[in-house]
Amino acid sequence: MFKFWKFEKSGTKYTQEVAALRESKKKYQTLFHNAQVALFRTSIEGNLIEINKRYAEIAGYSTIEDCMVHFNPGKAWADPGSREELVRIIREKGSVSDYEARIIRRDGTSIWILFSATIYPEQGYLEGSLIDLSFRKKLEEALKRSESLQRKMVANIGDVIVIIDENGNNTYKSQNVERLFGWKPEELIGHSTWDNIHPEDLESAQNLMSKILKKPRSIGAIDCRYRCKDGSYSWIEFTGSNLMDDPEIHGIIGNYHDITERKQKEQLLLESEARFKALHNASFGGIRIHDKGIILDCNQGLSEITGYSVEELIGMDGLLLIAEESRSTVMNHILSGYEKAYEAVGLHKDGTEYPIRLEARNIPYKGRNVRTVEFRDISESKQAEEEHRKLQDQLTQAQKMESIGRLAGGVAHDFNNMLGIILGNSEMIMEHLDSESPAVRYLLEIQKATDRSIKLTRQLLAYARKQTIAPRVLDLNETIKGILNMLQRLIGEDITLSWLPGKDLWNIKMDPSQVDQILTNLCVNARDSIKDVGKLTIETGNVYFDEEYCLDHEGYKPGEYVMVAVSDNGYGMGKEVLNNLFEPFFTTKKVGEGTGLGLATVYGIVKQNEGFISVYSELKEGTTFRIYFSRHSETDWSTQQLEAKEVNLKGHEIILLVEDEMAILTMTEIMLQRLGYTVIAVSSPDEAIKMGELQTEKISLLITDVVMPEMNGKDLAQKMTSLFPDLKCLFMSGYTANIIANHGILDDGFHFIQKPFSKQELAASVREVLDETSGQEKE
Repeated sequence: MFKFWKFEKSGTKYTQEVAALRESKKKYQTLFHNAQVALFRTSIEGNLIEINKRYAEIAGYSTIEDCMVHFNPGKAWADPGSREELVRIIREKGSVSDYEARIIRRDGTSIWILFSATIYPEQGYLEGSLIDLSFRKKLEEALKRSESLQRKMVANIGDVIVIIDENGNNTYKSQNVERLFGWKPEELIGHSTWDNIHPEDLESAQNLMSKILKKPRSIGAIDCRYRCKDGSYSWIEFTGSNLMDDPEIHGIIGNYHDITERKQKEQLLLESEARFKALHNASFGGIRIHDKGIILDCNQGLSEITGYSVEELIGMDGLLLIAEESRSTVMNHILSGYEKAYEAVGLHKDGTEYPIRLEARNIPYKGRNVRTVEFRDISESKQAEEEHRKLQDQLTQAQKMESIGRLAGGVAHDFNNMLGIILGNSEMIMEHLDSESPAVRYLLEIQKATDRSIKLTRQLLAYARKQTIAPRVLDLNETIKGILNMLQRLIGEDITLSWLPGKDLWNIKMDPSQVDQILTNLCVNARDSIKDVGKLTIETGNVYFDEEYCLDHEGYKPGEYVMVAVSDNGYGMGKEVLNNLFEPFFTTKKVGEGTGLGLATVYGIVKQNEGFISVYSELKEGTTFRIYFSRHSETDWSTQQLEAKEVNLKGHEIILLVEDEMAILTMTEIMLQRLGYTVIAVSSPDEAIKMGELQTEKISLLITDVVMPEMNGKDLAQKMTSLFPDLKCLFMSGYTANIIANHGILDDGFHFIQKPFSKQELAASVREVLDETSGQEKE
């Protein structure tokens, strides 16, 4: 650091000077090495020449010697660009002062230093000092972070920091006022804060300000609506503190906390509570909240169901609303926390019991766990279930009856064909026998058995509602009056028959023979239930049923009806018998005394005519059957009867007979031939068409089976009428009426004969068809 000059060795003065110089150098070395500032001398290339202890410490070394050996200041700059700039400045200006830069210490960490140096080109070295700025830099960084943090906190705190003077003018607004309310701070500062307070909240806000201003350091808060820049209002919570005595603030400092969402939630909560209360009270069921059975709260619905007022219910033991038989079950469910729906018996205030449905949930309520219960009166649903059960039973019964009916109809065709062959052949055999022949008696027995079999088949078909009928408009009183004598003979002299006809009876439309069947079967049934003497009454009348009445009476249908009732004072029937009354082959009579088809036939006829039956019976008291037929209000001119005329049942016309059952074909051919007709008999529709095409003489009548393998009777008739336009047709079948209808045969204008038939029935039907005039002649 110091330049030493050469002195000549000249006596005492020289010695003194040298000693003084040595002392000065010693002091310098002490000051140099103990300085708190790092001092250095380096070559212009950057190699260390001399450093003090502080320099070694800043560089990260414990000794000067270690630092001199290992530390290269030229390579220690954290930013090489900074070193190049520093070298440039020193070369240009000869020195640099207080240059801030970062150097890399021995351990690889970097620190900030304040660098000052002077270059001595002639001597070839550089002298200077370093000051460690790490502590100061930390303080500066901490200050910057603190200031930044404060700015960010103010900007992002979520609230707007405000300062308002004693006159209500804004003196400060934080930046986030724009984010929250759309205003820039400069748009508000200097303006009255009251300009943006909702008019409805202005008075309370100004009162708060006046209250705070009265006492230094006092604090107050208020909720109010603050106007946004777009004209809308947001709810804010303003909290202010009086710092008028603070020279830096000199006003009310506070914050705007946006509570719009909270207010909306509060409003939604209020609305939700109002809705809940409304639903709570408008619920179709009762709702109650109870703790171990004690009712804490309930709705109006529970009051309406139970008969207690809401005030009476609050605090009541809920088990008092449950009938004795269900209390143990309900209490067990309460104790176990059961949460599924179950049924019990409720108890009204007046003591009456009724069915209820309970469903509970365990919930927190006002700081404790309680149980909320839906309490629903299920009297109506129980009644509906019972009605549904009855309807299901009726449907099951109807399906059972229908199935039996289909079975009955299914056997009719083949059975009738066989009966027809037996009946026809026995008749023709008898025609060849002398009336005194012993064989006639046996043939008559065969015919009687055949007749009974035919009636049995027709009873089955009547039950199945599939027999062929000829309905017409009837005065039921006149029809019944005509068979009273026959009915009296049928029931015997020991039973009194009473006839009570209704006045001004409406007409009905049905086959009169079916009226005979109904009354015959009912009278026989009544006769058998009367052991000795008794009474049987037949009465008629007009009745009307409305919908309300029918809802309460099973099986009834709304409308106007003609009623016929048959009552007896016989033994009566029990419930088991009534449940099976109309089933075919069901009978309470001994074996051989009844077929079980009588009432089944009645049932089938009534259903076929779209009516219904009610039966009332008590054991040892008697039975009443009431049958209802729909009123017929139209005049049916086609069914007016003319006086019967004697007709000649024989003829001479040519008849084309088509039947695929050979035995019936042969038998019918013989019957027709014996009646005088010329018969062309074929077993298939194809043969019939071929014979028709070859026939030169006129064919007057086609008699054909309805259902045949190749072609049905209707299609055959259409083809034959193209060959013979005036051809008349008579259809025959052993199938039931509904099957024939499916083939289009039972429409108006067609003639039909049901198998089996006798020779007399065949003769009458053939002549009826042949003698019928054409449609134009009728008109």
